Amino acid sequence: MWKGDSSGSGLYGNESKLTPANVNVTQFGKLASFQANGLIIAQPLYVSNLKMSDGTTHNVIIVATEHDSVYAFDADAPGSAPLWERDYVDAANGVTTMADNFGGRTTLGGEVGITGTPYIDSNRGAIYFVTTLSRNGTPEQWLRAIDITSGQDFGPGSTKITASVAGDGRGSTGGEIAFDPSVQNQRAGLTEADGAVLAAWGSFSDWGVYHGWLMAFDPATLLMKAVFNPTPQSQSVDAASGPSDYGGGGAFWQGGAAPSVDSNGNIYLNAADGSFDADTGGKNYGDTMLKLSLDGSSFQVLDSFTPANADCIDLHDLELGSGGVALLPADAGSGTALAAAYNKEGRLFLVNRSKLGGFNAGGDSQIVQEFMVGAQECSDGILGDVAEGPGWNRLYGNPAYWNENLYAAASNMPLKQYQFQGGMLSASPVAVSSSVYGLRGGNIVVSANGTQNGIAWVYEKSENSQGILHAYDATNVSQELWNSNMNGGRDGMGTGIGFGTPVVVNGKVITAADSVVNVYGELQ
Repeated sequence: MWKGDSSGSGLYGNESKLTPANVNVTQFGKLASFQANGLIIAQPLYVSNLKMSDGTTHNVIIVATEHDSVYAFDADAPGSAPLWERDYVDAANGVTTMADNFGGRTTLGGEVGITGTPYIDSNRGAIYFVTTLSRNGTPEQWLRAIDITSGQDFGPGSTKITASVAGDGRGSTGGEIAFDPSVQNQRAGLTEADGAVLAAWGSFSDWGVYHGWLMAFDPATLLMKAVFNPTPQSQSVDAASGPSDYGGGGAFWQGGAAPSVDSNGNIYLNAADGSFDADTGGKNYGDTMLKLSLDGSSFQVLDSFTPANADCIDLHDLELGSGGVALLPADAGSGTALAAAYNKEGRLFLVNRSKLGGFNAGGDSQIVQEFMVGAQECSDGILGDVAEGPGWNRLYGNPAYWNENLYAAASNMPLKQYQFQGGMLSASPVAVSSSVYGLRGGNIVVSANGTQNGIAWVYEKSENSQGILHAYDATNVSQELWNSNMNGGRDGMGTGIGFGTPVVVNGKVITAADSVVNVYGELQ
């Protein structure tokens, strides 16, 4: 799944082959590339030693594209044909991908197909994902399940996404708010909680009348078990005045992050810009970190945290929901279970998972810690509605964690490494990279062999749209070990993916660039 496991902390902690000693421009580089038929926004996934339906065994990379196709490639056979391919476009019968020319800035390459990173249930041998289609001009979305050994349907294979919740918020009719497949973007990665497959939806760059949606499905039958909408209630006063305000918004997109799930099955995710009145007994949770449980046929809100400046970040598009929630191990908090998240403002939040903190208009003193990674805070002096560009240090996705270190790469800033001491993070970074990241910052994962040989891998989409993969010594990120431009003729990635995320496994680092999957590793 996205970033490897349900903690969302981005640690590949069983990597014994790659070390700071052998990741350098002489010994490490591109081994293979695989071509797909569309833009690859979803993170590639890896399954080792998979016995296929024909009886052969392979290390497999599974790739989903915006052209509504899914591929399985042999990771050890450079340039080989797919082991299997599954396509959902059927132009002869009027089934195409949905065009992305309808409004918001999707950056999806002209078509909307499979965007959220799929989830693989290794016990069932099934992969789950959502396809967006246009059937004779009518948008549809479908949850799909296919067998990872063959690409054929798993169980019923698919179910059409239809849902509604009670409410009188934006887009409601007769006391019900219905899911609209034409405006809801299935951007967040899929995951599993309490025996159900979870999928979440946001918007296409705040276009149209949208809400956040979280749905749970039975993995065997694909029947919907539960649905949740974080902004179902009409609201007369709101910080912003967009088409989805006054009782709407609250997208679940998280910069591509999947909802995080703890060992008790509790679900953590961040709602983006939207209406908020939960502090006064309402039901709207825009710009809020939510802790949910799946209770049979419904989701229950167990706890929440909303930043004190929620109105400001909502008005100026500096939302909390630009990333997800990283669940940190107990050693980070000196025995306290912590969660970390950050927002487009460039602020990092550290909360106690047993008591998230709610809302405090006077400041965020009720949570464990908060501070600015970026240099510019939200204020009433901001001109215009949207605060972005080279003067802002936005954060996307999840913080990465390893061995009492936390890593963040804001836009227009270098990678920063913070360190835990006594359950709190150092107020200033203990190390800073020499590289400065572009307008989408960097998505980070760490590979290590337990507490040894940590490497911080950062995916960057540069200002000229080039994809660049960086490797740093995770004990001190001021030491860059390698990047894909050091020998660009051999290792160059091509056009980068917004919020692209590397995968590290069995001595290989796998990344997507435009419609190509690149595999890096030891050269000999």
